[in-house]
Amino acid sequence: MPAIFRSQCLKSIWHMVRHHSLRPNQNAVVIAAAVRTPSTLEYTKEDQLAGMVIDELVKRTSVPRDEFKKLIVCTSSEIVNNDSLRNVAKHLGLKSCQAHAIRNEACSVCGLQMSLECLQKDQDGWIILGDTRANLKQQENDVKHSELLTEGMPLRYPQANLQEKPASSECPGAAAVALTTAQTAERLQLQPLAVVREFFIEHDNEQAIYRLTGDQPIKLNDVHSWQLVIKEELKDQFGALAALDVNEVCTHDFRQITASHLLTHTVHALPAGSLGCVIMESGDGRCVLMVLEKIIPTPSQAESLPQLTLYTKEPCPLCDELVDKLERNFSGEFELRKVFIDRKENVRYLRLFRYDIPVLFLNGQFLCMHSLNEQVLRERLDALKATGREHKKT
Repeated sequence: MPAIFRSQCLKSIWHMVRHHSLRPNQNAVVIAAAVRTPSTLEYTKEDQLAGMVIDELVKRTSVPRDEFKKLIVCTSSEIVNNDSLRNVAKHLGLKSCQAHAIRNEACSVCGLQMSLECLQKDQDGWIILGDTRANLKQQENDVKHSELLTEGMPLRYPQANLQEKPASSECPGAAAVALTTAQTAERLQLQPLAVVREFFIEHDNEQAIYRLTGDQPIKLNDVHSWQLVIKEELKDQFGALAALDVNEVCTHDFRQITASHLLTHTVHALPAGSLGCVIMESGDGRCVLMVLEKIIPTPSQAESLPQLTLYTKEPCPLCDELVDKLERNFSGEFELRKVFIDRKENVRYLRLFRYDIPVLFLNGQFLCMHSLNEQVLRERLDALKATGREHKKT
């Protein structure tokens, strides 16, 4: 098995190098939003965790709830099943969503494959892919504040009562990503987080390739971050990547991380404009390889400052407090636009953000809600400045 797995992964890598394209494709799959729970969250049932992350995920996309067509959740718990997911979707207003719970050793891989196949068939759809796992020990190394669930997020799921954490159990973790096509994102005038450039699945040395883009090659060291989800005994076999002078290589225990968790961290941690490669081993022997490109969020005018969009209403004391903090601590670093959700033309945002204002987006991407998250804003502004400096050099 180790030798087969290694040959599969290396074959996938070299195939990617020969065929990967940097040119955007209108029908490419994009990750519009991604969020996960922190490891410090109080103990909560897995169906309730699913409701929490899905609710915030939908708000982060700013997409009307009836756009979402499928909800796919990978789980290790009998609590999360098709019926409970349908209840979650119903109470979150996702009336058009078909709910699917997957519970097996390869559910992360199955969920990814199902999501991308669905988007190939229905290029105008939206899919939520999530993971909830019992006893998941979440890693907190190099965590970006932007990937974490908003503190104090209200629970819309009606049975979502926080329970006292059992002494013998670790808190399950939950994560979710919103997937659609570049064409749909453009129709809704959205700014996604990342583009899925390649998606491979290999099983028993037979390759199933899901072509998402063109045919121009890249170099291995064009990939900024390699995320490897493998068995502990296989880590040494990937020393070849380091020898090839590639950039960051991170390994993860396949029992301690899920596809949604890893994708969430990767799209938030990647520098804007860079490539990340995710390689996952599944419990049934399959190997998955994904290439992501982090999108550079740009203001509407090339030379303007980063644009903050504040969803608010009148009156809103919390919104006024947020604006005061912006002007006091980030003066001269942004331009502010206000969208009043209580006006007739903005009813779409009223339905999404009624109980969450102030809600803040930066260059079309979700930043924070309820209050100003200064850590996230500083991270994002500094990242934009660094990207701007790199572009000037080139």
